Amino acid sequence: MNDSLQHAGGWRRILGTLALAVLIEQMPWSGWGLVARPDFLLVAVLFWALHQPARVGFATAFLLGLLTDFQDGPVFGQHAIAYVMAAYLVQFLRLRLLQFEPLRQAAQMFPILLGAQLVVLLVGWLAVNPPAGLDILIPVPASTLLWYLVALFGRIWHGKGAPHRA
Repeated sequence: MNDSLQHAGGWRRILGTLALAVLIEQMPWSGWGLVARPDFLLVAVLFWALHQPARVGFATAFLLGLLTDFQDGPVFGQHAIAYVMAAYLVQFLRLRLLQFEPLRQAAQMFPILLGAQLVVLLVGWLAVNPPAGLDILIPVPASTLLWYLVALFGRIWHGKGAPHRA
């Protein structure tokens, strides 16, 4: 296949995934679904920051964080700071994360996702007013589960099969 076609196909995949994550974020969620929904956009940004660090980096994380803030953040820049911090940690730990199977990779991503939500909580707390509860931390397990499913799907898609336990 032509190298320029592969290059364009990579960008189409990345932009398509990020656009899909933005659309899923816009879906109406109600009740506990609103509280427990994973941060689809953060998971998509971190996935591509891990697998395509030259194409998706801090600038992409910052712009998509601003988009998230524009949609539903009380403080403009709140999610942008968290997304950039999480993208930095993923790129810092990139070689380590790529060595793991999907379950262990998700376990390694849990503190990164938790840290991103804590940054959102801290910035919102410092800028606006103290939150009524820690409901903002509830999506972290759902995002970790989503990361596991995406990593497992990617592993199966590339023909490596599901991880077998010995």
